[in-house]
Amino acid sequence: MLADTLKRFDPFQAMSPTELATAARHAQLVKVPAQRWLLRPGRRLRGRYYLVQGTVRLFPPQRDIRPKSPEARLPLYPGCDAMFSRSPVRLLHVDTAPIAFLLGAAQSNPGATGIADWERRFMGSPLLQRLDAGIWQQLLSALAERSFEEGERLVVEGSAAHDFFVLKSGHAAVRRRGRTLAHLGPGDFFGEDALLLDGRRNATVTATRPGSILRLPKDRFMTLLVDNLVRFVESPGEGECIDVGEAGALARLRETIPSLDPGRRYHIVGGELRQRALATFILTQKGFDARPVD
Repeated sequence: MLADTLKRFDPFQAMSPTELATAARHAQLVKVPAQRWLLRPGRRLRGRYYLVQGTVRLFPPQRDIRPKSPEARLPLYPGCDAMFSRSPVRLLHVDTAPIAFLLGAAQSNPGATGIADWERRFMGSPLLQRLDAGIWQQLLSALAERSFEEGERLVVEGSAAHDFFVLKSGHAAVRRRGRTLAHLGPGDFFGEDALLLDGRRNATVTATRPGSILRLPKDRFMTLLVDNLVRFVESPGEGECIDVGEAGALARLRETIPSLDPGRRYHIVGGELRQRALATFILTQKGFDARPVD
């Protein structure tokens, strides 16, 4: 039974039945009630922990992991500084010391797990890890790849927006009016602002190293990502309201993110629906619990 459970996780799916049987002898299922610290900040655990059932909140960045999310294929720990059970959970604990040789062999098998570095970072985003496995597979199938050279402009400030982009390899810089705002690497994504606001690009993204990019057309972006990640509520509930109706509110929201409380729920009000949707994207990507109000 434990061997079948192990096969759900990385890197055990690359192991043979004999290797799985060996690993299973060093694994056990652990039940934990809701609202308990599984790992407190500053402490360490032995081995690896995987999520079998329930919802776990990881820090930092703050994000909730559920069994159907793509990131659940990876260990919860190591990989976080703290874990908290949001519901009753079942964890799979693997004592890795006795089977280090098996883990090394599985991880040295290129392509065995089917998870590339860019994909691991992309699906590890606090925003995108909320997608279930079925939507994640549709998303991967909808992405179209093309290569680029160093110095090529991938999007241009002021141009019309038709696509959402994911950097698969290479590096790029985000610039606005000559000022560098951010540097991007494999697994980083961009282009959602103009799509959600139905406007023009607000920055230029230029390749600083050659590589390849994955393109998702606007219609697929709306159906696969927006429809699944932005869930409007009828009225504000418990939590704090953020009004994005005033001019410059979205820019100020990005600036004030460091001062927001990650333990609070934020309701997005004011402005147009698309402004509320973008504000929700911005906050959720940073690990906040944000709900746009219809």
